[in-house]
Amino acid sequence: MSGAGAPPFEQALAALEQRLGHAFADRELLVRALTHTSHVNESGARHRSHNEPLEFLGDSVLGFLVSDLLHRRDPEGPEGLKSRARAHLVSARSLARRSERLGLPAVLRLGRGEEKTGGRGKTALWADAYEAVIAALYLDGGLAVAARFVTAEFDDALDEGFAAVDHKSALQELLQGRGEPTPDYAVEEVAGPSHRPRFRVACRIGGEVSAWGEGFSKKEAQQDAARQALAKLQGDA
Repeated sequence: MSGAGAPPFEQALAALEQRLGHAFADRELLVRALTHTSHVNESGARHRSHNEPLEFLGDSVLGFLVSDLLHRRDPEGPEGLKSRARAHLVSARSLARRSERLGLPAVLRLGRGEEKTGGRGKTALWADAYEAVIAALYLDGGLAVAARFVTAEFDDALDEGFAAVDHKSALQELLQGRGEPTPDYAVEEVAGPSHRPRFRVACRIGGEVSAWGEGFSKKEAQQDAARQALAKLQGDA
């Protein structure tokens, strides 16, 4: 029942299904994904399940699918780089933001006590619900349905994930894995006005300049040099 005469919650579920791009064969899975433990505890409906078990499954499904996207984007890239990009993309902050965009906070089923203490505004609950919804998609439609949703959500954000990575650490891990010396960074030039200097940094590996980087701080320039050194080494692989 999802027409004009349907209860508000049923209408909200139907609208959410449209945003998810999937009509549930077992809509109870979606209801469960949106049900916080406080709702079950206070309602006394012990036979009704909350979303914590689905969070566990959804975390694993999401991690796998984002890993697959990152691997396809950069098949030969270092493991450490992709691991940190994945951590950024599936962080609680990232998932909470996506959850809010989907409208999940508004349809969470909370207990009265949790509601009164501001539970609907807790971003941790938003992120948990997002993972639970991914598990519900997986259980109802299989991996293909979950993958379609995750791809639509994250494919355009992969570059953001890579950009958020600590390139210096990633470069060091790559070199250590190859048994090569760790890099050194040296400021070679400082240009521009004193209130806004621009640094040019050399990244040396084994005494040889591997790449140059620029930025408005030494740290930024070092990260840029490490990023370019990584790209060069990956191209040589």
